[in-house]
Amino acid sequence: MVTVSIILPQKFGKKLREKAEEAGYLPEELAFEFLCKSLNEELDPEELVEHYQSLSDKYLREAKELMKKGDIVQASEKFWGASALAVKRIGAKRGLKLEKHGSLWAFVDTLAKENRDKEIVISFHVANGLHKNFFENEMPKEAVEVSAEDIEKLIDKLRRIS
Repeated sequence: MVTVSIILPQKFGKKLREKAEEAGYLPEELAFEFLCKSLNEELDPEELVEHYQSLSDKYLREAKELMKKGDIVQASEKFWGASALAVKRIGAKRGLKLEKHGSLWAFVDTLAKENRDKEIVISFHVANGLHKNFFENEMPKEAVEVSAEDIEKLIDKLRRIS
């Protein structure tokens, strides 16, 4: 997959983040969807799976870099995004489009039951706590570090699920 970066003026970046949050997307997801619609293009299911995998990997790399720099608030959101996209990848493989947090949670519950692994739900709850930390900045660095370890295990586990 080819990666292209787009630089937006601050007001558009802010607006994109707000709209993405309202729609239950991550900013890159929403921008990609807008682009597909404006180009009158549609991804086939395999391309969508690849897109989610690439974004999840990107977010995980960025989260680790942000942790090294001490930016635990931004890292928290990137860990959440990497987790959510890993779940969406599996959903896309099954022909599902998971847009809102509720649909992610329902699918995480399904995955946990199918795999007889309650840790999937527990780890996704940790990811959700990191998402909350992005908005509230209430977690100490050590808590984010411990959570990050759990998120990496979750993502590794999700990579092995079809």
